[in-house]
Amino acid sequence: MSTASPETFTRSALPPRFCNLDRLLFAMQQRGLDGLVASTALNLFYLSGLNPIAHKADEPRPYAVVISRHAPAAPVLIVADYYVGSLVSQPTWIEDIRAFRAVMLPLDLPPRADDIDRFIPAGGRDLPWMRGVRERFAAGIGAACRGALADLKLDTARVGFDDLRFAASLGVDAMQVADGYDALMYARAVKTAVELNLLRRSTRLNQRAMQDAIAAWQPGMRWREFNQAYHRAVIDLGGFVRDPGAMVWGHPRGADAAITLQTGLEDFEMPAGMHVLFDCHGTLDQYCWDGGKTWVVDGEPEGGARNVAKATTAAAEAVIAAMKPGARVSELQAIGRAAYRKAAVSDAERAIIFFHGLGLSHMDIEQTRADGSPNVDWALECDMVVPLHVLYPGGERERVWVEEVARVTPDGGEPFFDWGFAPLTGRG
Repeated sequence: MSTASPETFTRSALPPRFCNLDRLLFAMQQRGLDGLVASTALNLFYLSGLNPIAHKADEPRPYAVVISRHAPAAPVLIVADYYVGSLVSQPTWIEDIRAFRAVMLPLDLPPRADDIDRFIPAGGRDLPWMRGVRERFAAGIGAACRGALADLKLDTARVGFDDLRFAASLGVDAMQVADGYDALMYARAVKTAVELNLLRRSTRLNQRAMQDAIAAWQPGMRWREFNQAYHRAVIDLGGFVRDPGAMVWGHPRGADAAITLQTGLEDFEMPAGMHVLFDCHGTLDQYCWDGGKTWVVDGEPEGGARNVAKATTAAAEAVIAAMKPGARVSELQAIGRAAYRKAAVSDAERAIIFFHGLGLSHMDIEQTRADGSPNVDWALECDMVVPLHVLYPGGERERVWVEEVARVTPDGGEPFFDWGFAPLTGRG
């Protein structure tokens, strides 16, 4: 049985708009994009709030957002007919909503103009935007998207797409197609107030699920059972994990100090004194959680691991304090490594210190800047959410890890976890 907290993270409708629209428009201007077409699931959610069920990543696109930099207040949201009802429950700031005939409508009967009414719930029949849905009901997503591009005068302009295959399928010969991935990632990198709250909320769920999993540990428990305890806690709290599992780090046995990720195939008994590295992934309202730290199973760090644990805490504290706008990844890594050297850890070069963005994905950072240069040693900006990862590799009773999720502020990183950086010990 799960020992999940009685408090759950109940989902409710999000605000009609929570994306960083001004930043997106700036990114489009910097990249010379007149328009943007977002048709991948996370970007669609980011721009519209639509969180559709059932669709899988490699299936044909059943939706898109088309936005013009020159008319940013008049974007178009295109959805498969069966998703129209979803927008009645989750409002969107986009007023021009268009639908197209999709897989559910019969091919053995002639199409009818009122076929769309099959998908409109009673509570949505009189909504103002529903008239446009009825009037512009298209034969397919291609026709709907070409119509939107023409209406926004983008069919002869330079338009970025987050899926270039979808762009090619439209066959708009006079349109100049560009890669829109980095413009969207640039916008997503800096979070709005709504997004910050969603990420804090998802982090709280993750912390509680880890604590509940630790409380479920008993002598003789095996690794797969422990993973299942974490997964059950997540589900009980209202979150989601994905196949093959939520806990990322592998745990080589004995003195093996290799850095590995788990595959979901491992299984072993978890003895007292073993160092478990919590790095858990999942989502709540599509926003990711990440992170965790070391748990010493039914014990505490012993021998040289005590000093490594203290040094890892010191490194995390020093880096968090330095996570201010303008700081670069390489500079933060040097600060963390200097803390290990100061603590007289035998080989500070073994420490792994790294960063990425966090939001709707575990990246949310542009890969290529507007000038075409690679964005490898990227700089922090205010209101980015950036996980700090600090790992000192070692055997099963030596390795120490902490991953803190932090908001970048002028005063340094604002931690989202409230349990500090020192390892969890005993029964949590």
